[in-house]
Amino acid sequence: MRSAVLPPAALSRFAVAVGVLLACTPAAAPPARPAAPTSAPTDSPAATSRSQPLSPPVVVRVATTPSISNGGRYVAMERGYFREEGLEIEDVPSDTSAQLFPALAAGQIDVLSGGPTSGLFNAIAQGIPVRMVLDQWTGYPGNEAGGVIVRKSLVESGRLREPADLRGLRLAMTSRGHVTQRVLDVILRWGGLTFDDVETSELSYPNMNVALGNGAIDVAVSIEPYAAIAVKDGYAARWKSWAEVLPYDAIALIMYSASFAEEKNDVAKRYAKAYVRGLRDYHEARTKGRDREEIIAMFQKYTPLKERAIYDQMPWPSSNPDGYLNAEAIASAQDWFHENGFVPVKVDLSKVIDNQFADYAVAQLGPYRP
Repeated sequence: MRSAVLPPAALSRFAVAVGVLLACTPAAAPPARPAAPTSAPTDSPAATSRSQPLSPPVVVRVATTPSISNGGRYVAMERGYFREEGLEIEDVPSDTSAQLFPALAAGQIDVLSGGPTSGLFNAIAQGIPVRMVLDQWTGYPGNEAGGVIVRKSLVESGRLREPADLRGLRLAMTSRGHVTQRVLDVILRWGGLTFDDVETSELSYPNMNVALGNGAIDVAVSIEPYAAIAVKDGYAARWKSWAEVLPYDAIALIMYSASFAEEKNDVAKRYAKAYVRGLRDYHEARTKGRDREEIIAMFQKYTPLKERAIYDQMPWPSSNPDGYLNAEAIASAQDWFHENGFVPVKVDLSKVIDNQFADYAVAQLGPYRP
């Protein structure tokens, strides 16, 4: 794996053009349940089919925030699935998807993961060419990963029991119009509250932990491993999981630049195949414990969570092992943004959600069978 950071000058040329589009979201009604994956054995001949790798290898520039929901990509890198397709992954570090969205729009990076925010929809409406292609984290009911964490002292003292108790507290999201604000909005509505009844801050996930630890905020919407770290360090407690607040939500998804999806279609399909192989391995480790220790070692390598014992306490994000996105959840998010003034003009999602890459992966590997 190669690692690179885009030069500030290159990013700045595009930040002005699209930066205004990067404002984001609050919360909608839970989307309908997505169709269950079809069934076929993962060790069938189709599942082990191989194509000749590209030669010379093709570099794919990928930008993601270090997180447990990236498990499929980590496995695919460590087990050589990308290499078997003739792909070389160039890692572009980022704190949030919004940070590198201008680079994706400009074709400076090929792949970006993040949530379906209002900024993304607005950018697409303005003609920024992006494709939503693969699942990374879907909040299936019962999955406890991510969501709302709170200062532990508030729970122990009884100050915070019900959503109505949020009144007057200090809440953190990554940014306004982001999926994290959407979660907070749902919780507040459960308590008959609005954002006028609380104080809000915009912080990165690592900085949420710092602020919770020093008492600067009371509540935060977080992801793994940052939520697990906050709980492990003793200053935070889990309160509401993401899937509890928004069942079946499309929490994180993989996006391609249009140039990558169209002009390098074969490369993009190969990336999807390798990724879905890794995603299935991650899913097997999460649900059945298969090769769990090996995959935990990968997380220790790529994420900030190094302490082995925490992985037995931390819930791992759920995902569709066939890689398909929950289109209804994405549409539900856009509807909420539109109704609340975050997205002035809705986009035609049939032109943005592109299932050809998951289709290719499933055709090559065979459908997943639990």
